[in-house]
Amino acid sequence: MLGSQAPRGALPRPCQLAQQPGSVHLTCVRRTVVRGLHTLLPTAQRPALSGCASSFGKGFGSQAQRLVIACGQQQPSDVRTNGGDASKSEPSSNGTGPTADGAAYHLNGGAAALSLPSTSGDVAPAPAVAAVVQQPHRWKVVYMMAVAFVLCNMDKVNMSVAVIPMASELGWSATERGLVSSSFFWGYSLTQLPAGYISTQIGGAKVLAAGVALWSFGTLVAPPAAQVSLLALCATRVLVGLGEGFAPSAATAVLAKLVPSTERSRAVSTVWGGLDVGSAVGLLLCGPLIRMFGWPSVFYLFAVLGLVWAALWPLVQPDKMDEDMIAEKKKKDQERAVRQALAAAQAAGGSGKPGVTLESVDEVPLSATYTKLEKGLPADSKVPWGEFFRSPPVWAVTVAHFCFNWGYYTLLAWLPSYFELALGLNVERSSFLTLIPYIAMTAMMPLVGPIADGWVRSGMPLTRVRKICQGIAFVGPAACMIACAILTPAAAVTAKAAATGGPVAGPVLTAVLVGLMSVAFALGAWSRAGLYCNHQDLSPKYASALLGITNTAGAVPGVLGVSAAGYLLDTTASWALALFIPTAICQLFGAVVYSILASSERQSWS
Repeated sequence: MLGSQAPRGALPRPCQLAQQPGSVHLTCVRRTVVRGLHTLLPTAQRPALSGCASSFGKGFGSQAQRLVIACGQQQPSDVRTNGGDASKSEPSSNGTGPTADGAAYHLNGGAAALSLPSTSGDVAPAPAVAAVVQQPHRWKVVYMMAVAFVLCNMDKVNMSVAVIPMASELGWSATERGLVSSSFFWGYSLTQLPAGYISTQIGGAKVLAAGVALWSFGTLVAPPAAQVSLLALCATRVLVGLGEGFAPSAATAVLAKLVPSTERSRAVSTVWGGLDVGSAVGLLLCGPLIRMFGWPSVFYLFAVLGLVWAALWPLVQPDKMDEDMIAEKKKKDQERAVRQALAAAQAAGGSGKPGVTLESVDEVPLSATYTKLEKGLPADSKVPWGEFFRSPPVWAVTVAHFCFNWGYYTLLAWLPSYFELALGLNVERSSFLTLIPYIAMTAMMPLVGPIADGWVRSGMPLTRVRKICQGIAFVGPAACMIACAILTPAAAVTAKAAATGGPVAGPVLTAVLVGLMSVAFALGAWSRAGLYCNHQDLSPKYASALLGITNTAGAVPGVLGVSAAGYLLDTTASWALALFIPTAICQLFGAVVYSILASSERQSWS
């Protein structure tokens, strides 16, 4: 249908765009675009390059567009940026003329046409018997990163449980407990921006390996440091925070490189779900380990597991891309080359913005801002930090990350102490009850990704999907926190029970409080398909740098929130004012900001 095959790159005469009054003479644009697009097609589907026009039955981008470059003649069907009339034409069957589904965009006399998908039967039929589909290599990498995130939170929650016997042994107050728990976030907040930049420059796989090794070393030296001084222990927790601070940006960089957009919610949910599994596993192990072997055992065991992971990570080949992702990357590169070519044509013409829109290979249509040509985009070697901070969707994710982590980190650090101090439970029961909300969160994780991806595949706008998911993760937990604040026993009741040796809260009240927290954590899991996917939606290229920015804001509650909870508990003796009410306020505020400003459209600077 497309005519006889011609040797690759064969051009019958010098390449130039058609000359019209006031047009420009460019000799290299057509050759660059045609040759680049020609290499993207399977050999059997490559069209002939004959005459003065080349018609591609297979185009680039998610809409399988057709690119027609005219050489030395005006296409009958065109849309001109200089206000010229557009006319229709009949289809040509020899591959050398305009097609019925084509529409040329006239750039100062040169015709460059982008068309709708062809309905002709030039696609090879599918084989009668489908081959056995093997799991893509990228999912091996995803699962290995999920294990790293399991270890990440195991080394985070071990202190929240161990701090109970450590405080008793070393005589710490509630403020000192908060200081030790928050010291992790001092290091965690310092590495977010550097982690994003370094992951962008050298790759997330190497950065993740270094981060796991560093936090495992910090965990290993924590027990002897605690015997030296409170400051020395805080220093080891800073090391753990420094190492774990590299993990989110590094993992985001790996996912953006290896995982296509149609699998993004499931992959992100799997990897970040490792945090919830790590919290559950860590809390499950800490109580029995402390009872049988003492509190240092939780640091030594978890540190060794992390060092083993760091040794095994290179064997997974985390930089290896699957064939479909290689093909998608080639299409994106070619789209970039076309933008460069059109930008050169426009710059040489000296006029304003061209009226050419190129379809992205991603899952959503481009916004008007994304149609900027290459001359308006930052250089490959530069991260557009200024553009980040001028972008309302970036601010939406940043605020959401801060507000979500205020509740997540303060509860992570203080729940075991809450069950001990507010409800009068021992360390083993405290760690067990703290485990239940994380089990609920882990149980929700397998549903979040597939449901969100299913909404995307069904045609729901991606921005709406992200807002729905994050709204669930904010509003539901906020309601549960308010209920916990109302039901938690007052400080006077706790003090009286401690003096008389009676129970602080009965089994029914304890079960209700644990149930409310479990619902809150389970609904919070929807953030994995909300804000945690949003960085890659806005810019796959700079996703790790964006996460570095938002995770810096997200680490601040670990310092302020965890420390403030201890201080407020000492000054007000109220768990409602120290823990639950501040969390509910942050979550409701985040829901409002994210609902107004969030977007999942690819940004112009991406």
